[in-house]
Amino acid sequence: MKKKIISVLLIGAMLITGLAGCSTKKTDTVTNKTVTEDKASTETPAETKTEDAGKTEDTGKTETNFKVGITIQSLENSYWAGVFGEVEKLLKEKGWEYTILACNDNSATQIQQIENFITNKVDLIMVHPSDPNAIEDYLKQARDAGIKVMSWDDAMTNTDLNWILDNTKLGYAIGQEAANFINDHYSTDKVAEVAIMNYPQTPILLERETGILSALEEIAKGKYKIVAQQPALDAQTALTNMETILQASPDTKIVCSIGAGGDIGANEAFMTKTEGKIPDDMGIFSADATEQQLEAIVNGEATRASVGFEGSNKKTAAAVVELYEKLLNGEKFEEQNLVRPLTVIDSSNAADFLADYK
Repeated sequence: MKKKIISVLLIGAMLITGLAGCSTKKTDTVTNKTVTEDKASTETPAETKTEDAGKTEDTGKTETNFKVGITIQSLENSYWAGVFGEVEKLLKEKGWEYTILACNDNSATQIQQIENFITNKVDLIMVHPSDPNAIEDYLKQARDAGIKVMSWDDAMTNTDLNWILDNTKLGYAIGQEAANFINDHYSTDKVAEVAIMNYPQTPILLERETGILSALEEIAKGKYKIVAQQPALDAQTALTNMETILQASPDTKIVCSIGAGGDIGANEAFMTKTEGKIPDDMGIFSADATEQQLEAIVNGEATRASVGFEGSNKKTAAAVVELYEKLLNGEKFEEQNLVRPLTVIDSSNAADFLADYK
């Protein structure tokens, strides 16, 4: 089963390589060809020109010459790689100039990326913060320069819009699905051994883990014990950590993960351990609802439920690009924090959501 995860990683690598152009740094980069091929993700891209067409009276800009700078934590995570692959397609269709960078969870790198966006006079910056506190002042500089600023995931101060999740509520929803499953298959005499795939160094993901633990304790108290808590933002790390967990605690059959990476890696480990014959009392519960996670649910693998948001990567990408457009066109939002919806996807509805990926 390792072959399957390796192939997924190779595909992800190909996607990132294709997006990165001629990057010579470790930071992953996507740059629209109308800007330049990016030689180094933290270097300042050259100024470019776009043909003038149909300017609006308010901004003097058109859809074709908006410039967008995006910096996110990582493109190695399957959720982010999938969503921003779709975002790139939409931005290309609009003819916008754009740069998509991964800071590899390094706040110093992300600060330099933001500074470069300001220098290059982009119209909008979207950040998925590595360390929200570290970049607040730099986002203020961007807004002072007349740049629209949007945060994905964190409720920040110096932004025009924060597109956020209630991460404690999301974690609780994950834990609730796991706890109900534990109640159906375990008891105080037959206790479930549970592993948590977490990433506590990121505050919002620590909130998510807290929600998971709260739901387990409230709903399945006395019927489970946590045997391991391991960081797993990407699938390969999760696979390695899950194999280690199973060596130390071979009766582990329940995994709660803060995201897609932990789910996908744990599923591969369980599929290998059981030779593809997943028992009824084994299950993984997580967030993100990527295509691979939904396929695992539909195929009867260890993934039992995943809490999703807008639906497929395409729908999430369409939703965020629509927000870019509203901000760029001067639309005001009633609240600075726009909370995203939560949807539990399991065997009863996974096929319907999966169809949207095709």
